[in-house]
Amino acid sequence: MKLNPFLEVYHRLNELNRYVLASGLFLLWMCTFAEVDVIRMLQTHLERGEVEQRIAQTQEDISGLDERIAALDRDPTAKERHARETYYMHRSNEDVFVFR
Repeated sequence: MKLNPFLEVYHRLNELNRYVLASGLFLLWMCTFAEVDVIRMLQTHLERGEVEQRIAQTQEDISGLDERIAALDRDPTAKERHARETYYMHRSNEDVFVFR
């Protein structure tokens, strides 16, 4: 005599260890339905790595700019060169040609 399919599932669940069943349900819950599930945790971890890389790159850029500022403060010819290159400043007897 063939049992109802639902009764078969019920009997199989009854035969399983309750701890295995509880662990399986917990893992299912944590991987899919929970507010802080495993997928979101992995995405957050990856985003954090990207943000830390951007922070490191920005800090390197800042240190490079600080070095340039210090060089401009130390060397008066560097100030003049920066003004000429950036703002196209020139002396009264000079002509400035801009190539782009």
